[in-house]
Amino acid sequence: MRKIISRPLLLIITFAFGVVALTPSCSLTKGKEQAERAVERFHKQFNAGQYQEIYQQGDAKFKEAVTEAEFVQLLEAIRRKMGMVGNSTQTGWRVNATTMGTVAMVGYDVQFSEGKGTEQFSFLISGEQASLLRYDVNSPLLITK
Repeated sequence: MRKIISRPLLLIITFAFGVVALTPSCSLTKGKEQAERAVERFHKQFNAGQYQEIYQQGDAKFKEAVTEAEFVQLLEAIRRKMGMVGNSTQTGWRVNATTMGTVAMVGYDVQFSEGKGTEQFSFLISGEQASLLRYDVNSPLLITK
């Protein structure tokens, strides 16, 4: 004898599956949005010369990898060679759940006042907070200027 699932029960099961399937994508989208806001804050602070503040807002793992003095020197060199951040266009993003927590990575093409470059950011997402884990910038200006 074959059991038949009633239509209301089938609808409930389908709805529950949909909620479970969509929950991770909402979390991923939220992580992406938090990273995008963090990049905007980073750029504003960079243009204002607030390098220590950027460092202080970084994650503990970030601070283990680089000292404040080293990071400030890096940002000063970027500013000296490339100028201020102008327009930026996102080139990609990825959000991963890791053993550390949720990590959001975003990439940008950036028009600095002295020329073009690319940036890669990694942020640890914790609640509503996105803390810098890694920052990479690349441009020929860093070598030739």
